[in-house]
Amino acid sequence: MVDPEHWEWANEQGPRGNVREAVALFDTEDEMQAAVDELETKGFSNTAISRPASQNEVEIALHHQVRNVKDLEDDSEVPRKAFIGPDSRTEGMAVLLMIPVYIFVMAAAGFAAASGLAVWQAIVISLMVGLFGVMVGGFFVYRITKRKVERARREKKWGGFLLWVRTGNNDQEDKAVNILRQHAGRDVHMHGPIHGPGHY
Repeated sequence: MVDPEHWEWANEQGPRGNVREAVALFDTEDEMQAAVDELETKGFSNTAISRPASQNEVEIALHHQVRNVKDLEDDSEVPRKAFIGPDSRTEGMAVLLMIPVYIFVMAAAGFAAASGLAVWQAIVISLMVGLFGVMVGGFFVYRITKRKVERARREKKWGGFLLWVRTGNNDQEDKAVNILRQHAGRDVHMHGPIHGPGHY
């Protein structure tokens, strides 16, 4: 659902159209997560917080290799994804792990019922197939975790973890900038159309 307080508010065109955003770089994911946690406790919608897409997606969209993350900060062509926190990621991993287990166990139960197997035979088959499901789910979790680690390594090589925070008024602007700076954000600034005097 669109959060109206974080959307359009001027006719001028900025790096992301007529949307004002706070921008920051972080040296570690922990610092970035701490900043996001405080932003959310201070009333910022999760839909207002975004990150760059994967390196491949970014470089395909920009038609060139990225060497420094600062080149992405104010580029409207950079593809983005919503920020995903560790809690949501953990829940997603758990679901991904359990889906194959559920599918294989249900298939085994159906096979056992159709074949008229004894209860103990059905249990043994379900356990064996369930174990196989855990292995399949674990493989996918491993691949995703490996990609996350590789992404973090590439972002560090780029020069940091980039975060955007959409704002809708001067008060949100001040809050976002202060929070990002308090949590070791670097190169913190605003981009977008100016809204009133004396702002970033």
